[in-house]
Amino acid sequence: MKPKFFVALAHTDTIACFTSTVDEKRTRISNLNLFPDSLKENLLFSMSFDSAIHYDSMSSDLDPMGNSGALNAHDTPPKRMFADCGAFQFRELPRPMLRTIELNHEIAWDYYEKKHIKAKHQWDEILLCSPDHIITADMDDEQSKSRFEFIKENASPFLEKSKSDPRVFAVGVIHGRNIQERIEQYEMFKSIGYEYVALGGMVPYSTKQQQVLEIVAGIIDIEAPFIDQSSILGRCRRDGVKLHIFGLNSPDWIRWWHRLQIDSFDGSKLSTEGAANGWYYVPNDGKGSGRDMPDKPTRVGQLYHRIAVKKMKSDSWSWGEKPLIGNSLWDIKYRDELKSKKVKKEIIRVCGKNVIVNGIQTQCFCTACKYLKSSRCTSERCWYRKTNPNERHVAEARMMGSTEHNMGRVAHNAFVVSWLIEQIEKYAKEADESEIGEENSWLLNWKTIEVMH
Repeated sequence: MKPKFFVALAHTDTIACFTSTVDEKRTRISNLNLFPDSLKENLLFSMSFDSAIHYDSMSSDLDPMGNSGALNAHDTPPKRMFADCGAFQFRELPRPMLRTIELNHEIAWDYYEKKHIKAKHQWDEILLCSPDHIITADMDDEQSKSRFEFIKENASPFLEKSKSDPRVFAVGVIHGRNIQERIEQYEMFKSIGYEYVALGGMVPYSTKQQQVLEIVAGIIDIEAPFIDQSSILGRCRRDGVKLHIFGLNSPDWIRWWHRLQIDSFDGSKLSTEGAANGWYYVPNDGKGSGRDMPDKPTRVGQLYHRIAVKKMKSDSWSWGEKPLIGNSLWDIKYRDELKSKKVKKEIIRVCGKNVIVNGIQTQCFCTACKYLKSSRCTSERCWYRKTNPNERHVAEARMMGSTEHNMGRVAHNAFVVSWLIEQIEKYAKEADESEIGEENSWLLNWKTIEVMH
């Protein structure tokens, strides 16, 4: 079974583009327009952020000067959505507040129904979290008891409301200060009739691999792992309940979720890594210097590089001149249109340098980058525009300076992550179908982990 990756999106996950070759009419659209099909199939939205821009513009026209043909050819609409109640935003409050209103099952359902169930986009499947309140390990008995009671009192009525639409699955979110409290909450959800649960409050443990695997599956020995029957995952397998993991979605966590055959997981790492933190992913796909594919990889980190975009040193690049608008080298589908109009003869600058960082060839030809290397950066505040006010430049993902560069990098990274998932699935299949001995012992790092009976 392949886990479903729900890509978490906020209202800021957008990119700007010009909609005309004649004037500079600017619009902002969902970054999903640049994503690979595999990573926009399943989406997660939170009550904390307005999802309207994604619904309104998830399939939009892009910069007509950009090479968007490959993107348009694979423009498959999303199929599944997951919505949470935004518990992270009110984690410090004694009672959960949705802005100025105290949250409960009715408020949550009304919001989900208006925003998602009755949306114009027709989802195949809708996963909705019953209202939850985060419980952390340092909380006292009084706090944790109050939050447990809130979760419990809303669980049953929310499940009943979810039965009004066959596409909807209510998801019970499990919290606890320790493993035993999480198991007790799992048993509560199961007794009510929940068929889907999620482990919440996991992000603080993202770097604590041993602790996460013990919480999820009761794994004590990472080198020789098995799923404990009494763990959350072991109980889910026994009871036929699906399990979701909140927030842990780095490439190596994806490997673990495939090995454990978790039903689904989510996260916003694409946005935080690419836009907020400025990391540019380069796959070890054999397509360039420093990108040799590893012979016997034991972890996902060996399959790609994370390069800080500031190391690209774009301020020292040599820039080439893209043909003037209306030049015969432009795509023929715009040529006749441009002949009949008064066109501004504006130069568009493109990176004329093949950027190599620490011996690693960073050039990319994914469909997002093909578009970005030919579409215009619309920002007047981008450092390149400021220093070259009479020129436009392309929305190159290896630059900083505007949302076009930052969110373009997110889209580029999405294509790399899609490739990494393909490699994880390939190695997992090889591991499960092989008789593993000393020579191919590296495959144990990709093999499906079984329940210990």
